[in-house]
Amino acid sequence: MKATRAILVVGALLFLAVPAARGVVFWHDPYLNWHLNNYTCQVINDLEIIVDNPNGLFNPNLNDPGQVWAAPFPNVQRFDGDFDGDGDSDTKIRYSGANVPCFLVDPVNGWAHGGLFMSGSGRVLDAYWTFNNVKVGASIPVTYEQTEIRGDPEVHMHLEITPGFFEDPDYHGYEVGWTEMRTFVNLPEDLLGLEDLHTGLDLSLLAAFEVTPEYGQPGLPGTAGVPILPGDVNYDDFPVDSFFDVYLDVIPPEFASPEYESLLVATVIGPDPLDPNENRVYGQFWNLNPQSPEPATMFLLGVGGAALLRRRRRK
Repeated sequence: MKATRAILVVGALLFLAVPAARGVVFWHDPYLNWHLNNYTCQVINDLEIIVDNPNGLFNPNLNDPGQVWAAPFPNVQRFDGDFDGDGDSDTKIRYSGANVPCFLVDPVNGWAHGGLFMSGSGRVLDAYWTFNNVKVGASIPVTYEQTEIRGDPEVHMHLEITPGFFEDPDYHGYEVGWTEMRTFVNLPEDLLGLEDLHTGLDLSLLAAFEVTPEYGQPGLPGTAGVPILPGDVNYDDFPVDSFFDVYLDVIPPEFASPEYESLLVATVIGPDPLDPNENRVYGQFWNLNPQSPEPATMFLLGVGGAALLRRRRRK
């Protein structure tokens, strides 16, 4: 452990010593955990998540709770194929083995969690409930996120609702988006894992790390200077293939290290198909991400390289 920390410190110094590196943009795939309410008005026993995987790099360890986590489902399976018909490879993660009642009938038990370490993945394409592997109801609006470490460095998180929700034949034509957004920076890397990102997480314990999210400027450094208030509802801009840019903070040099992470928590909301004048809470999501490149990547930058290596969580 001490040797690893020494490498991290040296890597961070190399990163900060290279002026060109300060303008480089780095992307990190998140630890994502979704809390989803079952509005199908039927009992379901599976949740399926479709992830774009054109290069075959998305390969979570299904036996590692730090990479795949679910509740109440005890079983997790992986299937590969072209599930969206675009000619490239996708990966389906199936959580199964428990019955989940309708949320409208049983709000105490009518929900499920699904979590993934998204290293090497493409976008999350679709999500839906099934019963005995047969899709039930319309697709679910879940969030895909990717974190951008930009500039000095500053942390941006890019949010997108899965396209499968809008492309579903049963889509009702209503926009969905995010509200109740909260963000945290400079979290010690060993403080939270994928299995901690759920409704049981007491955010008040993270108060020392909380910052006010602001509207970012897609493709531009800095922030628009406008805070994202808890009551704001920010809708996904469909059908334009775009994302919602959330600016978190500028990270001081001592925290620009994979030993520290950023967290975003939000609620997915949209009009209720049963009453379009009312909003429906589809669920919540959490995403956790490192605040800098891999130490090895920093070293490569110091000698003129540009490869970005992924890191695995230490436990």
